[in-house]
Amino acid sequence: MAAVPAAAVVPLVNSPITVTSADVGKSFTYLYNGIVNEQNQAGLQAAITFTLTSVVGKTWNFSAAIDNTLSVAPVGGRISSFGFDGNPEIIGATPISGPFGKAVINAGFPQIGGQTTIDFCLTANNNCSGGGGGGVVNGSTATQEFALSFANNITSVVFNHFIVRYQSVTGSGFGNSGIGMGSNDGGFDPGGDPVPEPSSWAMLIAGFGLIGAVARRRQAALA
Repeated sequence: MAAVPAAAVVPLVNSPITVTSADVGKSFTYLYNGIVNEQNQAGLQAAITFTLTSVVGKTWNFSAAIDNTLSVAPVGGRISSFGFDGNPEIIGATPISGPFGKAVINAGFPQIGGQTTIDFCLTANNNCSGGGGGGVVNGSTATQEFALSFANNITSVVFNHFIVRYQSVTGSGFGNSGIGMGSNDGGFDPGGDPVPEPSSWAMLIAGFGLIGAVARRRQAALA
């Protein structure tokens, strides 16, 4: 009998951002792709804008504006959890209000090869891998308030390896659940504006596609 190939390892995306205690009121946005059964799923995407609302001793408080309206029909999925790493390490998390009512420390997400964990996740279920309902359904937005704790009083922290869990995925030939890796240009929105309008993201993504198409045509012309 032929051997069954091992599942592919999906590496975490290295897209760090440094946040300082002086950044209260500032926001940063991560755009998430879609990966289903270790395959990139075109059209499955979301965004989360994080705003640092206060720093009180060892506790940093955040608001997360979650935009799950960006997927391209017929593809879509419910966001059941999200999380990221911190340096210094995040040692505690508390959901304050919003659709995610449970925090998990050293959280395991599926489809990342089992080689690492995320410092924390906020989930609508009992764990970050999924199961059950809740979260932010496809085509919806929501706001989540939460607090992160560190071992010491700190003035800055580097956040990285942003990830979301998709469930109830539709329109994919790869499966009905997956993950999304977050990326960011490393910048802040000093005004703390909410998540960009879906049309803005659509124009940005269409622009990337146009640039790629032009590059391919130029390569073909030179061949």
